[in-house]
Amino acid sequence: MTTIDAMPAISLAEIQSLALLDRLDVKFIMHEAQFAQILWRVREQYRVLEINGVRPGRYHTTYFDTPDFAMYQSHHSGTRVRHKVRWRWYIDSEAIFLEVKEKTNRDRTVKTRTPIDAPVAHLGDLAHDWMPASLQLNAAALRPVVSNRFRRVTLADFERQERITVDLGVEFSSDARVVPLPGLVIVEVKQRKFSLTSPIARELHRLQLHPTHVSKYCVSMAMLHPELKHNRFKPIIRRLEAICNGRGSSERHN
Repeated sequence: MTTIDAMPAISLAEIQSLALLDRLDVKFIMHEAQFAQILWRVREQYRVLEINGVRPGRYHTTYFDTPDFAMYQSHHSGTRVRHKVRWRWYIDSEAIFLEVKEKTNRDRTVKTRTPIDAPVAHLGDLAHDWMPASLQLNAAALRPVVSNRFRRVTLADFERQERITVDLGVEFSSDARVVPLPGLVIVEVKQRKFSLTSPIARELHRLQLHPTHVSKYCVSMAMLHPELKHNRFKPIIRRLEAICNGRGSSERHN
């Protein structure tokens, strides 16, 4: 039995009350062997999401952008207010949502989403009525540009109002091209107000793992669309490749 299997479960209905759609996000990257050590040490402090007897869950995401890649360009240029538009298929719960993630000028993440019946290749009027006003784009002009698949472990601590997502087996794709990232683990700590006193934050600090700016969307775009400007993302891509190739076990840079 793995550590994940031995941890107490939390249901989808329970964890929805800890959605934290307006939150602070902090990400960390490491090799899966290192995360296994962390998980063992915090196994009694968190519950793990279980859906239909399955943990971790399977995710499939497709991101949209304009023909001139306006949203990607805003991320590359470091624009303070920026967006991601995607549909995400939560495979094990058979739910699909059309989602907009907005990074505000206060560095908070605000997520807006609406359920849809099936994955779509074109948004059209589907997104028109609920997209945030700050996203000044024509939804009908958006088109799919990149996809990813991964397995996700979701940990929850209601007392601290904290949710942690752990992405494993990450794989990027666009058209027929596929880029796997074996051995990589992306840990994202999600809190209303970031605190270094939570059990997992203490373990990350103990192992000298520091917050890392990494976006699966931006990295996948840079790797699968090399014709786009991507200098901003070269350092993080090199670090991810080092972890996957066994040349580095973690990210220890500020």
